[in-house]
Amino acid sequence: MAEIRALVVDNNPVVRKIVCYILEAEGCIVQKAEDGLAALDCIARQRPDIIFTDLIMPKIDGGKLGYIIRNTPELKDIFLVILSGVALEDNDNTLRLGADVCIAKGPAATMTIHIKSALQQYRANQRGDGSVVGMAGLHAREVTRELLVSKRHQEIVLARMNEGVVELDQTGRIVMANSAAVALLALPEARVLGQSLAELLPLPIGKRMVDWLAKIAAPDCLQPLSFSYDDPILLDKRQCTCNLVPMAEDGTFFIIGMLQDVSRRKVLERRQRQLEKELQRIQKLDAMSQMANGIAHDFNNLLTIITGNVEMARYVCRDDNVSSLLGDSAKALDLTVQLIRQFTTFSDNYLPRKSQVHLRSLIDEVLQHDLADTGISYALDAREEELAITLDPALVRQVFSNLARNAVDAMGGVGRIEVNIDRVDGTKEAARTGQPLSSGDFLRVSFHDSGPGIEAVLLDQVFDPYFSTKQKGVQKGMGLGLTIVHSVVKKHGGLVWIHSPKSGGCTVYLYFPLQGGVVIDPRFLVKKGGGRQVLVMDDEEMIRVLNKKMFENYGCKVTLAANGEEAVALYREKLESGEGFDLALLDLWVKDGMGGLETARRITALNPGANMIAISGDGGSEVMQRYSEYNFVAALAKPFSIDSVESIVNRFL
Repeated sequence: MAEIRALVVDNNPVVRKIVCYILEAEGCIVQKAEDGLAALDCIARQRPDIIFTDLIMPKIDGGKLGYIIRNTPELKDIFLVILSGVALEDNDNTLRLGADVCIAKGPAATMTIHIKSALQQYRANQRGDGSVVGMAGLHAREVTRELLVSKRHQEIVLARMNEGVVELDQTGRIVMANSAAVALLALPEARVLGQSLAELLPLPIGKRMVDWLAKIAAPDCLQPLSFSYDDPILLDKRQCTCNLVPMAEDGTFFIIGMLQDVSRRKVLERRQRQLEKELQRIQKLDAMSQMANGIAHDFNNLLTIITGNVEMARYVCRDDNVSSLLGDSAKALDLTVQLIRQFTTFSDNYLPRKSQVHLRSLIDEVLQHDLADTGISYALDAREEELAITLDPALVRQVFSNLARNAVDAMGGVGRIEVNIDRVDGTKEAARTGQPLSSGDFLRVSFHDSGPGIEAVLLDQVFDPYFSTKQKGVQKGMGLGLTIVHSVVKKHGGLVWIHSPKSGGCTVYLYFPLQGGVVIDPRFLVKKGGGRQVLVMDDEEMIRVLNKKMFENYGCKVTLAANGEEAVALYREKLESGEGFDLALLDLWVKDGMGGLETARRITALNPGANMIAISGDGGSEVMQRYSEYNFVAALAKPFSIDSVESIVNRFL
């Protein structure tokens, strides 16, 4: 008959000696342990065939030891015998342990009979029915029952705590872990108990703990070890605070550890910081907006005068050389107008002129144009080739042109740009990236270049107005490229952020939600003719005079007004004379006096059928975009050319 390897686990040396004597007399090879933790070490050295274990023990008790055995694949077939001194008082819990035999501790003679019987069951491969034997002649003890109730109450409290609680022995091995701690360690409880906590922590943290344990080996030097909120440990991608407090006990010590998951709080704080940075950036852009409104208005007025006079000079000039020079000047002025219109994208009044656009085609067109002759290659991938979204094509083209120019500068003429377009869910993307993206579907564009990247300390500044990494000199720009990118994406209800790893390269992520010239009302017929009455209201005298010359060139009779009050009075006077104006051009922004919006309202009260055109240097303002809602039949962005005047005459007069 093969020898039986037995393990006896009991913290009572007398009981342990009695059980070992009985088993050795039966021919067993016996190991012994004083608690569950020591028992796990014995099992690791040599797997026993049968285990006799007490329930109430320090460190890992018999219940946890039985749980580990039954939940560890290589140990679950061990024949398990419970020797319990509280079986009578705690019968129900004893039966739930999954033991093959449960023996109540009693007189030595009675225990001997039941231990030998358990050996016979093992030899016969008869698993027990879970009943408790040896309770005859025993009487329940009320004190023991009350202590067990108190113990179970403490276990329930620990199990329901949100904070993880662990108990370690003096070597740092886990002898108790509540449910929260087990969840944070991301391992089954059977694998957590008996393990060194240092080995379950990330390597640098584990080493700190090992060094700390070596320092507190003496009971008179019990200093705690803390990983604070500002210096958390990482457990399975979760950030946790950890406080390990040694407690003296009978000349030695044990350690109580508290673990708290602060990941959600960290995420919320990070998002709060991002929102604060975004708010600061928006405040800067607000200041830019106010400045842009004023500067754009003044510049446009001046450009209207210059452009108009150049256009008129070209129109009346008969000298080819002079006409050519004036043509070159007109081209330069047109570029100036475009620059001013870029600047007005910061204005709060500037609204995108949206239409359905295939974003892939737009980006491809921009990259082909801007990367020509640069030595930079590019790849463009879109998962949904035919997807069209509503946006302002001119503004978005400007966004990708700015990104392309920045990438070319960063790569120094050698490198590659990769652009990917796909659809994402805003909520999921916010959770993945930590960016303050709202809910709903978005089109995500990732614009990656293979350049050296951006230093981490500069990432929070790249969208700020006038910030630039270029060297000073003639090549230095205004530092508005990425600021314009940010402003345009925001105006479309989207988000933009940049990722630049230490290894190099830079990726700009842009999210767009999937949700100029004369604008003509189609109800008007073409009717060209001279003698028509036109009212022009503008607060700049030179602009008034220039507009008068342009309309008079087409045979119109022009009346001028410097502000809304004067325009309304002239309109009323003309109506009362029985004539009336065929068309009124009203400047929306007047420095001194009534502006065009209120003027239009009052003229409409005088003549509901009045034909009025809104004029403004801010072509993207709400009134210019939705002119029909404000009693206008068209909108004309300043500065406008004589060709625009000709178009007005042809369509309205």
